[in-house]
Amino acid sequence: MNEPIPPEPRGRAQTYPMDGPQDVPQAPGSTLGDEAGEASAAGAMADGADRMLDAARGQLGEGEHPPGSNHNKFTAWYGMGDVAWCDIFLAWCADRAGCLKAVGRFAYTPAHARWFKDNGRWGGVPRKGAIVFYDWGGSRDIAAIDHVGIVESVRGDGTIVTIEGNTEDMVRRRVRSFGIAGYGYPQYTAGGGSGDGGGTSAPAWPGRLLRQPPVMSGADVRTWQARMRDRGWSLDVDGEYGPASEEVCRGFQSEKGLEVDGVVGPETWRAAWTAPVT
Repeated sequence: MNEPIPPEPRGRAQTYPMDGPQDVPQAPGSTLGDEAGEASAAGAMADGADRMLDAARGQLGEGEHPPGSNHNKFTAWYGMGDVAWCDIFLAWCADRAGCLKAVGRFAYTPAHARWFKDNGRWGGVPRKGAIVFYDWGGSRDIAAIDHVGIVESVRGDGTIVTIEGNTEDMVRRRVRSFGIAGYGYPQYTAGGGSGDGGGTSAPAWPGRLLRQPPVMSGADVRTWQARMRDRGWSLDVDGEYGPASEEVCRGFQSEKGLEVDGVVGPETWRAAWTAPVT
């Protein structure tokens, strides 16, 4: 296998004071329930992301045998020896979930992040099922990335809940805000693998441009926000089109190759229902 040995995060892939309280369950198979801020997904993305997360949840608490050795079922499966295994863990989960082609098979985290970027699937917006990459040095340089996990939930305060391998030598659920370098967005499909979702008929455009400032309010705003939330974007469905809604709009427009103006016009409105969920 022609792949660099992954960097060893031992002692660094811990939690940091900036991450806040680690108020999340660690029991194997446990879920977050109806935790506020958990981003939902729709259609194909929901199926693929949920399969991936179910596989990861089932491994909570799994560690190394003996401790400190990097030896476990994940490294044995990957076949690279007893090396740092945070990204190997994600590949193992993706294989079990039937979405290895979408998530990627990597041990070396910078190569994994670069793969997402080279395929136009890299960004700075957290969403359920996204692969989150960390640089504990804070440079946000892909070459400096040294740890990785999967986003399970996006909280209203901007923190994310993740499941990560090789954090304090175990699979653990984490609350994170520190060291995030970016996100890779797997192209999940309903049966695993890769492909596109979306394809839902759009409701009629409401006939007015949704923009700010000033903040715009109404049922049409709420409808668009709910749709974006269903697509996996972190956004409150409050019927108020303010800075947060504009930020999501711009991110969506950039992702779909639309004019990036932060305004929900006829094309952006239609794309929210018809464009592939990625």
